[in-house]
Amino acid sequence: MKIWLKLARFVWALPCSAVGILLAAPLLLAGGSVMWSSGALEVTYRHRQSSCGRLARSLPFRGIAFGHVILAVTREELRVIARHERVHVQQYERWGPLFFLAYPASSIWALARGRSFYWDNHFELEARALSSLVAQ
Repeated sequence: MKIWLKLARFVWALPCSAVGILLAAPLLLAGGSVMWSSGALEVTYRHRQSSCGRLARSLPFRGIAFGHVILAVTREELRVIARHERVHVQQYERWGPLFFLAYPASSIWALARGRSFYWDNHFELEARALSSLVAQ
């Protein structure tokens, strides 16, 4: 029974994972690397930040999850943010394609209350809280 639930979660998040795969393609074509780890496809642009160009170093984020795909600028940065991004993978498993609506809605709600669209987003709050509790 457990395998069916796991498969259902994977399929429910699949449209979001497809977006992640599309976004991963340019990274891989530019010499990035890919690895399957703990139920997620991890795609990194470079191994270390020192080997990144100016554009990659100036990005306002270091990683992002789309379904079961985690995109990160570097492998070393992924080690730091992996637990946080894996919480987002679990959120995609719960919300599926609705996550693409729920996440921005949470940001808009935070802004409407005079809060930060990112730091006070429900999904980010949950990811920060759970990633500090979950052992990698």
